[in-house]
Amino acid sequence: MSESSDEEFDGFSQNEVDAAAQRYNDRLAQIGIGELDVVDGENESENDFSDENEPLVDKAGDCPAEADGWHENFNYYERGLPHIFLPRGNTGPITVLDPDKEPVDFFSLLFTNAILQYIIQETDRYANKQICDHPDENKSPWVTPTVEEMKAFLGLCFLMGINVKPDIKSYWSTDVMLETPYFSKVMKRDRYMQIMRYIHFSNSEQAPQPGDPNYSKLYKIESLMNMFTDSMVNQYIPKRQLSVDEVMVPWKGRLSFKQYMPAKPTKWGIKMWAIAEANTGYVSFCQVYSGRIYGVAAHGLVNRVVKNCIEKANVIGQGYHIYMDNYFTSPTLFTDLFEHFNTAACGSVRINRREHSKDIMKKNPEGVTNRGDMQFRQKDAVAAVVWKDKKKCKLNFKYTRFLSRCSAEKCATSRWYFSTTRDTMSTDDL
Repeated sequence: MSESSDEEFDGFSQNEVDAAAQRYNDRLAQIGIGELDVVDGENESENDFSDENEPLVDKAGDCPAEADGWHENFNYYERGLPHIFLPRGNTGPITVLDPDKEPVDFFSLLFTNAILQYIIQETDRYANKQICDHPDENKSPWVTPTVEEMKAFLGLCFLMGINVKPDIKSYWSTDVMLETPYFSKVMKRDRYMQIMRYIHFSNSEQAPQPGDPNYSKLYKIESLMNMFTDSMVNQYIPKRQLSVDEVMVPWKGRLSFKQYMPAKPTKWGIKMWAIAEANTGYVSFCQVYSGRIYGVAAHGLVNRVVKNCIEKANVIGQGYHIYMDNYFTSPTLFTDLFEHFNTAACGSVRINRREHSKDIMKKNPEGVTNRGDMQFRQKDAVAAVVWKDKKKCKLNFKYTRFLSRCSAEKCATSRWYFSTTRDTMSTDDL
């Protein structure tokens, strides 16, 4: 977050900023509110909410409101923002490696020996079963791989993605036009092909069948994914600002849950849900979307996704701030996160969603005509803001809109949004 207030209004002239500020102060004066100081969220402390400065609270919540419950009167919410940030430990990496360490050492923090042992166990189980059931088709003697051998195997798989050749056998070719000596030095071709033949990440004998309540399209990799995401959570404690978004992994092969999203840079692929730290982009948790779950209401998907992400990332009840795009946002979700997860949320919204303030969440809201003009509405602890920029926003509307599960004094000005979301929303479209 920038420390300079001038940088927060890049693209606006000083006259435009002053005019917008004057209109904003006039608007506050009309509804009986004095000037509000915008406080940097990172500099908030418990002292800012001491008894001496405690605002009067409207416990009855009897501000004039429209039929939908939204009102334009500033009203301190009784409970207030979960402003105290209490993570489960010091933010940052749990294991700090020396500067001279190689990239593979950092990779090993996430892809642990326990994961490798699990892969070896399931691969060995499957190999022995195939040899027992089909001895005529599996005549080559099988030796259980070691951890080091499995590391070498995976390393060659990664290298094949960098040095692409027409087929696997070409990597061990002695032809001067195709020869890659490194592969034959690391592992013999027949051994690589044998491990590739039997590689497994689950016990296929226990796989639930379609129709079983425990059936999952991801069963073959589910245990491996769970172990890997556990490592992601255990090796890093994120800072306060997090982003939840959807991620597309490129894939055009045959797959029942392959997604087509024409608006994304990667149009075909596997969709994943992810929660990442805004400052670094570190992914604390990710989950593959395998399609609609029958028997579960589809309209509650985004709510389940956000709650599942913050639960699996182990950030519930610690005062985190979650940022998201208009695919996820809704007043119901934000209120639920605040009331039951002690988590704040902020994001742009779609005006055709239910429960929004109807008088400002429309194409041409009143009182927002000049650049810098804004309006806000409040409903309990949720605030909605609309302002006009110099050009149309990314949502293809003339005005940018967002909901914020934050204190209304911050949400009452677009300056707070500019200074906060410029960095935190940078992890969208991870």
